[in-house]
Amino acid sequence: MQGETTEEVRALFFDAFQASPIGIVVENLDGQPLFVNPAFCAMLGFTEEEIRKKHCVDFSPPEDAEKDWALFQQLRAGSINHYQLDKRYFRRDGSLVWGRLSLSLLNGHPSPLVLAMVDDITERKRAEEAMRDSEAQFRSVFQDAGVGMVIVSMEGRFLSANPTFCNYLGYTEPELLERTVESITHPDDFPAFSARLRQAVAEGHGFQWVQKRCLHKSGRIVHTESSTSLIRSREGDRQFFVGQILDITSRKKAEEALSAVTRKLVDAQEQERARIGRELHDDIGQRLALLAVQLDQLQREELQHDSPGIQARVKDLQKQTLEISNDVQALSHQLHSSKLEYLGVVGAMKSWCREVGERQKMEITFSSDVSTSLPLEIGLSLFRVLQEALQNATRHSGARRVEVQVTEDSHEVHLAVRDSGKGFDVEAVLQGAGLGLTSMRERVRLMNGKFSVESKTAGGTEIHVYMPLEAKRQSGLIAG
Repeated sequence: MQGETTEEVRALFFDAFQASPIGIVVENLDGQPLFVNPAFCAMLGFTEEEIRKKHCVDFSPPEDAEKDWALFQQLRAGSINHYQLDKRYFRRDGSLVWGRLSLSLLNGHPSPLVLAMVDDITERKRAEEAMRDSEAQFRSVFQDAGVGMVIVSMEGRFLSANPTFCNYLGYTEPELLERTVESITHPDDFPAFSARLRQAVAEGHGFQWVQKRCLHKSGRIVHTESSTSLIRSREGDRQFFVGQILDITSRKKAEEALSAVTRKLVDAQEQERARIGRELHDDIGQRLALLAVQLDQLQREELQHDSPGIQARVKDLQKQTLEISNDVQALSHQLHSSKLEYLGVVGAMKSWCREVGERQKMEITFSSDVSTSLPLEIGLSLFRVLQEALQNATRHSGARRVEVQVTEDSHEVHLAVRDSGKGFDVEAVLQGAGLGLTSMRERVRLMNGKFSVESKTAGGTEIHVYMPLEAKRQSGLIAG
């Protein structure tokens, strides 16, 4: 600022004083305002003259003024040369605003002065109070929630756990804070659950209701279902997960009990199918064959007596007997197909498609790329689904062509049955009294498979079954 006069420098500083967006007050050592800039006047709603008539402690509630004045006394005594604090100020209308006060001692004058700079932080304080209220509400909900709630770091360590979750696993919160998610998760379930966490981190979101087994402090298994949200900082950085956990152990036990009953019913049904199938094939089928032979002999004898009426009647009875025999044989195969045992699953399914096509006078194409020898239990479930699907197609769809595909991929076998018939309302059928779709879905579920049906009016129907090749009957041990 060389070349400028003292008056010019004073004028420059005065202009800066007047234009500053931050409130500025110059006081004497008694706390009496001497100079006040427009920003401070606007902040409190007083004129400069009104402010100069007040003492510095008059602008704040007693508890704030007392704290400020104690520091002011230290400044005046020379034990400190500046201080800063947040305090409230009265506006002219009686309302309160928050200001961040920075006070410094100005020396080099005939008598020392005090420079007070006040930044209006009311909005910031309101935001902080709202945040504190929100955090307090969250803590209340977190602690009192009837479901388990946890806060987990990005590395998988517990940061907090509510009483409900602690009760689920038998740990105290301090004990859980020394553990990780992996340490309380069943070893067989953690890889899949960890993959879901990594996916959530990579994609920047949480996940909904994943099932996994947890380990109680006593060692017993607790079945859980969890949902998580990924929490970010104001800058967008990933900070931690907030998880909600349900203890579904009782539900799992009920499902296992129901599955056990269903399995027994399915086994009993298969045994009864086999018994009836054998009876039809070995007893009734043989008797019908014997009747056909006897009718043939009768026809031969009647030829010698030249009785055209009787011959025609016997011939008609032979035809009816043959039709009944064929129907009984088809019913026997439907109830218990021995081809599953000596042709294998794929061969039996292909043979069944050919039989149904010939009997119903419709085109059923079959294709397969399965190279694995499918276990009989899996094969029987797929075979029964195929039977039910073809029966529905022949009875209800009106289609003249059905496509059946069996494929193998990634240790999974996929059965698809498609027709171009009239279609139906899937939800209405599932909620109705019919057992066909329900039976298919339950058979697949017992083998830990996936079943879906898609149908549109006049748009045909597709049934899909995905079954793991290593499928074991459902045990209730489901990993997320």
